[in-house]
Amino acid sequence: MLKDGIRDRLGFAFFVFVALIAGVSAWQNPSILGWLYAFHNLLLAWLYMRRESSRKYDRIGLWLGLIAALLPTTVRSGPLPWYLLVPGLASYLLIIWSLVVLGRRFGIAPANRGLICHGPYKYIRHPMYLGELAFQVSLLFGSKNLAIDLYIFVILVSVQVWRIFREEYWIGEYHQYSESVKWRIMPGIW
Repeated sequence: MLKDGIRDRLGFAFFVFVALIAGVSAWQNPSILGWLYAFHNLLLAWLYMRRESSRKYDRIGLWLGLIAALLPTTVRSGPLPWYLLVPGLASYLLIIWSLVVLGRRFGIAPANRGLICHGPYKYIRHPMYLGELAFQVSLLFGSKNLAIDLYIFVILVSVQVWRIFREEYWIGEYHQYSESVKWRIMPGIW
């Protein structure tokens, strides 16, 4: 098992790598969301080095999180129409709000660093996943290949749903939390 320091350095390196790929893509096909995605991964790299350690974490959940972070880099989207840009920016604000509230408890893999029940987590149990998914969908559908977009969309949704189930299983206090916050990512739906 890797020690937390090594795991944190590897996570840092991974997100810097994804930020570089996203940055090159944004440079070749300029878009606001493309640049935000590159910045977002640099922010995750920085947070990865500052997070609280955990004794146990979910390795499968870690791989799912890494896949979810890397998949959008496979798509080359250019300038987005307003109907993709507006939800993309709104979802990025949800991501930032979630990250600010999580603070040093941020992690990719489910691990018990303490349950957060305020901020956006007071309304839905997985606001970060909702924000990531909506942001990534905005990026995806800005490309010119609808078939590939739909394929990657199905994979992203599947990965995020799997992550949600693993996190809810992995963190012990989730049962009580789910009684007070009913909805996972979409109030009234799921």
